[in-house]
Amino acid sequence: MKICNIFALVPYSLFVVQYKSEETHEFGRLFACWNDAVFLEDFFEKHQDDLAAFWPEITLEEAVIRTRNEARVLESRLLAVARKGRHSQFENLSTMFKPLHNYTYSVSEFEKSKATGGQAKSWLRIYAVRIDVNLFIISGGAIKLSRTMNERAHLLAELRKMEVVCDYLRTDREDEFGIFELF
Repeated sequence: MKICNIFALVPYSLFVVQYKSEETHEFGRLFACWNDAVFLEDFFEKHQDDLAAFWPEITLEEAVIRTRNEARVLESRLLAVARKGRHSQFENLSTMFKPLHNYTYSVSEFEKSKATGGQAKSWLRIYAVRIDVNLFIISGGAIKLSRTMNERAHLLAELRKMEVVCDYLRTDREDEFGIFELF
């Protein structure tokens, strides 16, 4: 998997990766999928056992509606917080993105991070690499219906994407996309 480009969604704050294998950047791809009823029906049918294991009371149709509603809120909130975070120390992207691993207590260079939807027990995930307090690069995202990311192929793919972005940032000596010029 190779990075084609890195785009600024919100200048000096929120960036997103486009991979060579994709027609659009990850932010656009994710929210297009999460707003596409046909895609969501296929996804929840394929992962029906996972859905039933954690959310037995939710039907496939309710899962589609819930995902689409939550995706709309998550998209607008993420962009708003990214903009606000440029001028606020109290609400910034670090208030939305948490370390990927729940028991991480210190910030590391190029920290793998996740943001979730606003509902309790949200299954929407946006994955990103943290550069600074209000500076993140979105590497991808997924609907997570299992306890860990190591249990499903689509989630393992998201782990690989985060690693590709971290590796790229560690080795980008020429700062091809201008990420480090921001400091």
